[in-house]
Amino acid sequence: MRGALEDLVVLDRSGTIAGQFCGKLLADYGADVWLEIPEAEPDIASGGSGQTRTPLDLHLNLGKRRGLPAATPDVVLCAPDENPQATRTEFPVAVVVRITGFGDDGPKAGWRAPEIVLQASSGMMISNGIRGREPLYGTGNRASYAAGQAAYVQILASLRVRAKIKQGDIIRIDAAETAAAMCFPYVLQAIYNGTDRRRGDQDIPAGEVLCRGSWVCLWVYSNRFAALCKFLRLETCLTDARFADAQQRSRNWPAFFALVQEEVHDRDPDDFVAELQAMNIIAARAYRISELRGSRHLQNRGFWRRLKIEGDEFVVPAPPFRMSLTPAIQVGGNADATA
Repeated sequence: MRGALEDLVVLDRSGTIAGQFCGKLLADYGADVWLEIPEAEPDIASGGSGQTRTPLDLHLNLGKRRGLPAATPDVVLCAPDENPQATRTEFPVAVVVRITGFGDDGPKAGWRAPEIVLQASSGMMISNGIRGREPLYGTGNRASYAAGQAAYVQILASLRVRAKIKQGDIIRIDAAETAAAMCFPYVLQAIYNGTDRRRGDQDIPAGEVLCRGSWVCLWVYSNRFAALCKFLRLETCLTDARFADAQQRSRNWPAFFALVQEEVHDRDPDDFVAELQAMNIIAARAYRISELRGSRHLQNRGFWRRLKIEGDEFVVPAPPFRMSLTPAIQVGGNADATA
C-alpha cells in the first residue's frame, strides 16, 4: 500500500535528536527523507559519523537516505544554528523547520539546552524525587522527543496551508516551551489556586511492591480498597484504625504497602497485574529496559520488527501509531535505501 506521506521529500540536516525524530516520523509513513550530515563532522544525534550504526542512529535514521535529494524538498529540518530565512531563500516553497532550545529572543536565547537543562527549566525536575531530597533528573530525552513530535504535527498542518497558498511556513519550535507544556497540570494548578506541588506530595493512593524481582505499581482508590484486601487475604486491614478511611490511609500508605509486600513477594508480576486489572484495580508492571523485549503485550501487538540491513540483523520498535489504509513503511534489506 502507498504510504500516507509517499509524495513528500524531506531534507533532514537538523543534527539533533528532536529534528531527527521528526524526520523519522515522516519517513515511517512514506516520506522520502534525506539525511545531510557532512562526513567530517559528527552526527550530533548518534555520536557517530559516516556509516557508523549506533542504536540511537538506527532508531532515529532508519529509512532515511544520506546526501541531498534530486528533487526540491517539501520540508527542510534545519540545524539549530541555521538561519531559517536563508534556508527559505534556498528553498522558496519548502516548509522550513528549526528546533532550538530557547528560541531566538528572550533572556535565554542562545542557551545550550541538553535534556537536563530542559527538564530543570520546565519545572519537570522539581516535581521528581523523594520529599526532602534534591530534584531528580528523569531518564531519556523526553523533552527532545516531544519537541520533535510537535514539529511533526505542525509540519502536517503547514503542508495543508502550503497546498492553498503555494508557500511554506517557517516553523520555529522552542524545546523549553514544549517541555514546560508537558508539566501543564501542575503549572495551571499553581496559576489557578496557588498550589505549589512539591516532591513527595502524596495525593494519590499509590505504592510499589516487588514481585519475583520486578516492581508492580498499584493505585488503590477507596472504592477498590476492600476488594484488594479480600483478594490478598488482608481482611484485618478493613478494621484497622490506620486504614479506616481515605484520609487515614493516605497517612499510612507505607504501612499498608508493607503488608501487601509480604503477600505478593513470590507472585509472578504479569499474572498479578492481570488479576488486579480484572478486578478494576489500576496496576502496572514497571519493566526494566532489558525486559521490554519479552513483554507479552508488545509481542502480541507485533511491536518489534526484525530487519536485515547491510548483512546485519536488527530488532527495532515499530512506528508510534498505526493507520488502517496507509500503514507504516516496512524498511530493511536495501542498503541504498537506509541511512
